[in-house]
Amino acid sequence: MTRVISYTARLAAWSIRNRILVCVAVALTTAFFAASLAGLDIRTRFSDMVPHDHPYVQVHTKYQDSFAASNRVTILVKAREGEIFKPEILEEVRRITYDLQKVEGVNPMQITSLASKKLKRVNASSEGIETRPMMWPNVPTSAEEITELRQAVLNNPLVYGLYVDRELSSALIQVDFYDHLVDYGKIFPQIQALLDASPVKDQVSLHLVGEPILYGWVAHYLQETVSLSLLSLGAMLLLLFVFSRTWRGTILPFLAGVVSAIWALGIGNLLGYNFDPLVIVVAFIITARALSHSVQMITRFDDLVLSGDHVDARLAAEQTMRELWRPSMLGLYADAGAILCVILTPIPLLQKVAVVGAIWVMTITVSAVFLTPALLSFIKRPQGYAHPFNLDGFMRLILSGAKWVVRTRARYVVAPLMVLLVSGVIFEATRLTIGDASDGSPILWQDSSFNRDSALINRLYPGSEQMFVVIEGEDMDTLKSPQVLDWMMRFSRYMERQEEIGGAISMADIVVDIRRNLYEGNPRFRELGGSQVENGELISFYMQGADPGDLAQFTDVHFRNGAVTLFFRDHKGDTLRKATHYAKQFIAENPIAGAEVKLVGGVLGIIAAVNEILLSDQIEAVALAFLVVVLCCLVVYRSSVSGVFFIIPVAISNVVTFAFMAWQDIGMSISTLPVVALGIGLGVDYAFYIVDSIKEYLEKYPHADPVDAVLQSLGSAGRGVLLTAFTLAAGVLFWSFSSLRFQAEMGMLIGLWLMVSALTSLFVMPSLALVFKPKFIFGHSAKEEARPVEHALHHEHNGAADNEKNKQAFNPVS
Repeated sequence: MTRVISYTARLAAWSIRNRILVCVAVALTTAFFAASLAGLDIRTRFSDMVPHDHPYVQVHTKYQDSFAASNRVTILVKAREGEIFKPEILEEVRRITYDLQKVEGVNPMQITSLASKKLKRVNASSEGIETRPMMWPNVPTSAEEITELRQAVLNNPLVYGLYVDRELSSALIQVDFYDHLVDYGKIFPQIQALLDASPVKDQVSLHLVGEPILYGWVAHYLQETVSLSLLSLGAMLLLLFVFSRTWRGTILPFLAGVVSAIWALGIGNLLGYNFDPLVIVVAFIITARALSHSVQMITRFDDLVLSGDHVDARLAAEQTMRELWRPSMLGLYADAGAILCVILTPIPLLQKVAVVGAIWVMTITVSAVFLTPALLSFIKRPQGYAHPFNLDGFMRLILSGAKWVVRTRARYVVAPLMVLLVSGVIFEATRLTIGDASDGSPILWQDSSFNRDSALINRLYPGSEQMFVVIEGEDMDTLKSPQVLDWMMRFSRYMERQEEIGGAISMADIVVDIRRNLYEGNPRFRELGGSQVENGELISFYMQGADPGDLAQFTDVHFRNGAVTLFFRDHKGDTLRKATHYAKQFIAENPIAGAEVKLVGGVLGIIAAVNEILLSDQIEAVALAFLVVVLCCLVVYRSSVSGVFFIIPVAISNVVTFAFMAWQDIGMSISTLPVVALGIGLGVDYAFYIVDSIKEYLEKYPHADPVDAVLQSLGSAGRGVLLTAFTLAAGVLFWSFSSLRFQAEMGMLIGLWLMVSALTSLFVMPSLALVFKPKFIFGHSAKEEARPVEHALHHEHNGAADNEKNKQAFNPVS
């Protein structure tokens, strides 16, 4: 430890001695990285959220050009009054269907509606069999034609209930996009403009859902997100200025945050990473950490220069860096190590966040640990204040409460009280959902137009969300086999009985419907053909006049591989877990001769894969993050007890936060996992500063009373903890005004995490330190055993000259 202290002293002396060199080097490097940000790619990539090695994703990837529809957009045309079978409304369905072909990246062969060639009617009579599109190329105009179309819809189970609702009050239009051409920022405004141009808004309401639309909304709110970030940052700087009463207490933390952000984003851009707007919350947390570490430096500097001993600013800056090097670096290593654990989760977005996040955290070493003391050393007159308002009384009141707990026997009650409180919330924390925990998209508010549209479609139709199960045959025409088609029907009916699933459709539904039509619509004949040849003939009737790809949703061109598509009304984590469980159970109990069943594809298949990975890997990632904290403490303090000791604030803040997430229906998802990993480091940073301040004091004054050491720590480091916690928590409150529900919830989560961590560090850790007196803290105290504890209950001051001198350093700011 002595060797480390000597190294830190030499490093601090060199840094301040060469302060101009340090500042110039940081400025030039920052300018270089800032210049590289010109080409920063700010967008959401669907492929980044896909765990490519998962079996579900491999099935999805293999069949994404046929069954997947991973970029499907659904448009609902709903009549304001009565049915849709009116010339003006049917013409609107046709207009939208045709104009969708002009949208960038669209797959024109995957546009399906009443006005497309894909939806067909099969008419059989004594004169022959006729297969023709429902409403193509022309819209019916006469009452007789409209009645005929209406009857054709009612007689076709592949249309009625799937593309026209049971009340005949609306119609669906579905369109898919090429994966390599998807650009959410363009798809959403182009389709929205198409709908806004509707000439019959008085007769219909138009509704829009789908993954490209969801992330289009995210891109749409990007400017608002940036504005909220700047507003939140401005609020934090204003609060820093009000509380610190100095320009250095405001400008230097701001510089620390800006420098670390530019370095991290610049490095990420040079590595070829895009910046996803959904992870801006993670960026904000790390920037807040830069502010926090810089504020701790400034607080300690102020204690030294305002102590009454007229310490030179240059010497004070050097001493500040020397004394805070250990807790600063320990906190940064813990933060970086915790978020780096996320890289083990095989999802590209999380791996990128882990790499850039760890780099971002470590840049704080330069922006706060080196740059802030170097700039502080240039201050000529540190005694002045920038404004006359002194709000220290507010913080002094809280710190006085923390000191009272330390000085009295109340400290013995802290441990059992915390055990009781944590036990009270741990049950709620166990209810945390893996995956989405609420209806609709958790990214947007429940009353957003997207979630309202989704709820409406789910009410009128089997579901706006889809998942498919693949049947891979050994030979051509496997799907025409009665055994395979019978399996499809039984599987569909079995899955439809589960309340989470709204419906299912497969090749078998086409075959039985064609056979029914051959017998003039008699439902008694709605059954499969008796042989592979008969089923092939039934399918050939349907294919008369068909275009390539009309059956792509159900089978490949060789009828070897097919799919059963399942419709869902939500994508909650529990819903998808139950559905995949039921599917696996049926498949295991009902094998198919000559074919193999593969789970699962589609957007919901990918989400199910992500949930399974999070369920298995998030426990591992969180556990490893805890282990990183323990190892960091073990290396720095050379004590296994230190790791266990510092896990206490982490455990408390995590349990409380998980309970809050469960209470607010915030699931553990791709977006929240990095926040949780960072929160582990966030929960222990403040405790490092408090405890290390105690240790630093006792290393200087071995004969000091342990209580006095704790009191001075609360007065100095505790003030920095309270200042940053209140400032950052108040700043993130502005996120609650975001139009993106996810960002608002993460703002509340960060605020809660900050306050729980700060209060735990102020009220719990000092008391536990005095009660249990771990040697890694009190090993330098000669009075640890000799001085009765009761003496400290009546004497806050021990009278020693060294102690009194050190306390004076706190008086100006307390």
